[in-house]
Amino acid sequence: MEKIIFRKLILDITLRALTITFSLGLIVWIVQAVNYLDFVIGEGHNFKIYFYYNLFNFPKIIHRILPFVFAISIFFELLKYEKNNELLIFWTNGVSKKKFISNLIKFTLIVTLIQIFIGNLVSPSSQYKARGFLKDSNMDFLPNLINQGKFIDTVSGLTIFINEKTEDNSFKNIYIQEGELFNFKETSNQIIYAQEGFLIDDNKKLFRLLNGKIISTNDNKLISFQFDKIDYDLSKFSSKTIKVPKIQELSSIKIMKCSLSLMSNKNYVDEIFTCELGKLKNLNQELYKRFIKPLYLPLLTLICCFLLTISKEQNNYTINTIKVFLFVFLILVISETLMRYAEGSKIHLFSLICLPILFYYITYNFLSQKIKL
Repeated sequence: MEKIIFRKLILDITLRALTITFSLGLIVWIVQAVNYLDFVIGEGHNFKIYFYYNLFNFPKIIHRILPFVFAISIFFELLKYEKNNELLIFWTNGVSKKKFISNLIKFTLIVTLIQIFIGNLVSPSSQYKARGFLKDSNMDFLPNLINQGKFIDTVSGLTIFINEKTEDNSFKNIYIQEGELFNFKETSNQIIYAQEGFLIDDNKKLFRLLNGKIISTNDNKLISFQFDKIDYDLSKFSSKTIKVPKIQELSSIKIMKCSLSLMSNKNYVDEIFTCELGKLKNLNQELYKRFIKPLYLPLLTLICCFLLTISKEQNNYTINTIKVFLFVFLILVISETLMRYAEGSKIHLFSLICLPILFYYITYNFLSQKIKL
């Protein structure tokens, strides 16, 4: 009987947490997707890349909101059990409050491991894959960005200006520059002017230019010639999108190696990112987010268990439940704020690791006195 009622409690908490997680996560994901629209499409990528990029950023959202969702789920589930007199089932079946809390903490430890797993493996790898879609994109959306009266500098090393776009999808008075815009001192630079042009082939990556002139510089030598027709290949250019992985996309092993090397004044060389002193604080903040923040989950559960010390029959029941909720919210804010203090030293990191453990010990002792564990 005891196992059955505990199984029901865990199932109720899990279902509530999953419902809130995916509901709230979907809202955040949609808002984020809207914000990414200009970033991805504006860089010349197509809608397929845009969709995959957003999809693979979803685990990052789950990892971000899980502590809040889990704490809220336990809080409201315990309130529901108290309101429906379901907690009495535990007490009448010989389950002590000590055992109740112990089982709830054990369940929380499993969730903590899941949070660490998502933060260390799922989220970084999915974000890295999302950036991989941008990196491997061949700028399918670039032709749609070509509009009249607008400088298009979406791709690296290429600027396009169209004076007029006709109804039959041809262009008038076309200006193209390879190299930095309006910088004619580069060792290699090329300007193309054409009276008319249009995109050809199935992927519209070939720009056919008619009646124009090419001016190029090479080693300070000016070369100029006119043409009747040339085909200009757009597929050779890549987006300005940053293709080097960000810190949150790196594996935890790489971050730890880089961080420990910098704190020990040693060099660490990696193939995909530069390990430098200026990144040390960000590296330690990422380690805090992945390893230390999840340690606050058992503490949040323990604070929610203060609901066991109050009864709905009490006159100040509502006020006391609000107090518990505010303490839960306070711990969430503290856990988030302390990330800023993950400075570039081992002492800071060690102190931040000890804090949730210390808070847990103090809270457990106080709760023990309240319910006489």
